[in-house]
Amino acid sequence: MMYQELSRTLQQHDHFAVISHFRPDGDAIGSTLALGLLLRSLGKKVLMWNSDPVPQRYAFLSGTQDILPVPDDMPQDVQVMICVDTGDIKRLNQNVQNIFNKAPFTINIDHHHTNTHYAQLNVVEGGAAACGCMIYKLLRTTGAELSREIAEALYAAISTDTGSFQYSSTTPEVMRIAAELIEAGVDVGDINRRIYQEVPPTCFITQREVLNNMVIEENGTISHYSMPAGRKAELGVGMEDTKDLVDIIRVMQGVKVAAIFEDLEDGRIRVSLRSKDPAIDVSAIAGMHGGGGHCMASGIRMRGPLEEAREAVLNSIRTAVRKLS
Repeated sequence: MMYQELSRTLQQHDHFAVISHFRPDGDAIGSTLALGLLLRSLGKKVLMWNSDPVPQRYAFLSGTQDILPVPDDMPQDVQVMICVDTGDIKRLNQNVQNIFNKAPFTINIDHHHTNTHYAQLNVVEGGAAACGCMIYKLLRTTGAELSREIAEALYAAISTDTGSFQYSSTTPEVMRIAAELIEAGVDVGDINRRIYQEVPPTCFITQREVLNNMVIEENGTISHYSMPAGRKAELGVGMEDTKDLVDIIRVMQGVKVAAIFEDLEDGRIRVSLRSKDPAIDVSAIAGMHGGGGHCMASGIRMRGPLEEAREAVLNSIRTAVRKLS
């Protein structure tokens, strides 16, 4: 029913703005693109925004050139602002929050079970593997054509948020959706090569840094790494090079929870959490410190200093691991 209500709402308006969270990942970019292209196919006028540039690994997707920086104010003719793949309005920069709250009508389309229902219409499916799966269901509800461009955007969204179909969220439904996307023209070999096998050299610099300085504790069940302020500049790497670092230390045998702590040099600490054991819900741990996400993958943005933030989160992780033992 919620997709039918969403479809009716979209049909009632003509001019939309679509946005996702800062530091966008594959699901954020793919869902933004797919929804924007879907609305355009329905004859709607669409603006697509993000606070940060499209990560290079997703720049090959058709339409990414239309994802523009967020304007200083809401254009007067925008009737509806839609936020995708964003569980909390705090995942938008403050100026974007201000613009979002000025919109005549707001929609929140998301798959995080910790979603705070911050819009006027909240379409939240906490069990969905990716926001891209939700955009696919919306497309089918509207009866719009599944073009190759939309299919590629959705495939990128779903593949990246399921760990290339490795996570437990990869259900039979997810695989059926992926099959339909492939039938619509997705070249699996090409798109996987572009996303997973074209890694910039600077990413290897950060990976080496993490592997050389990671910490293992609690009998090998917890792994973590901390990047202090100024370290990215010393290494000659950028913001995009520090994404997905937690997955490097997550895969070690015996590790149940992995964490990355990154000093963002503005007084905040970015924390990425991953669990390999369904009995340890890292979204609950993140929630204790003002963050959120999924049971197996969550994040936090919290005030520093780095050492205090790290110890606070690690104490929560240690407690969860010890209870499991």
